[in-house]
Amino acid sequence: MPAHLQTTINCGHRGASGHAPENTLAAIRLAMEMGAHMTEIDVQQTADDQLVLFHDDSLARTSSGRGLLWQKNLAELKMLDAGSWFNTQFAGEPLPTLAEAIALVRGKIKLNIEVKLHGHERNIAQLVVETIRREQFEQECIVTSFGFEVADEIKRLAPELSVGYIFGPREYREEVFSGNVEVLSTHHSLVDAAFVQKARAAGKEVHVWTVNEKPLMNKLLDLGVDAIITNYPDRLAEVLKSREN
Repeated sequence: MPAHLQTTINCGHRGASGHAPENTLAAIRLAMEMGAHMTEIDVQQTADDQLVLFHDDSLARTSSGRGLLWQKNLAELKMLDAGSWFNTQFAGEPLPTLAEAIALVRGKIKLNIEVKLHGHERNIAQLVVETIRREQFEQECIVTSFGFEVADEIKRLAPELSVGYIFGPREYREEVFSGNVEVLSTHHSLVDAAFVQKARAAGKEVHVWTVNEKPLMNKLLDLGVDAIITNYPDRLAEVLKSREN
C-alpha cells in the first residue's frame, strides 16, 4: 500500500455536518463514531471574550438566536438551540465552547481549530493560545485561519503549535508556500500534482476542503494529500477502507 494511504487524515468539516448540526458536540461525536481522525471546528470570540464554536457572524442560520454573535455574551449564547434548525431530533443541542469540544475529543481524535474573524476581535490569537495551553492540548490540534496575520501571530505566540493558512482561489497567492506555517488548507479546485509537489518542496502539509463525493476523494488520495475535510466522514472512511484491499 502506498505510504500516503496510511497517513491521509479523515477530517470532519464542522463535525459530521452532513448528518448533524454543524459545530455542535453532537456533530463532533458523530464524526468520531464514523471514523474521523480529526474534525475541523470554527471558533469565534464572544462579547465577554469566550471562545465558542460557530461559523457565521449572524446567529440566524444555525441557531434559535438573532443578531450577531460577537455582540452576545456566553450566558446568552448558552440559552440558544443550535440543533433544531437541522433536525428536530437535535432540539436543545447547545452552542459549545472550545474547552467543551477539547474535553469531548481528548485522547480520541484531533481538532483543526479554525479561527473565524468577524472584524470585532480584540485578542483572539492570545485567547486561542491560552485555551489550548490551559487544556494541555498542544499536541492534539492544529490551528488554521483565512486570516494569515492571525495565523502568523498564533505561530509567534506559540511556536509549538502546528498552524495553517486557509485559502480558496480568491485568497491564493504564492507567499503561502514560504509562510512560517506547517499546513496549507485549501479548496479542492486548487489541488493538482503540481500544487502538492510545490507544498512538499516547501515542507507543508496539504489539507483539502470541502470534499463530499467519493470520486474526488479518490482523486485526492491518488495525489497523496495529507488530509481531506468532508461533511461526510463516513463516506471517506468507506473510500479509505476500500483502498486497503
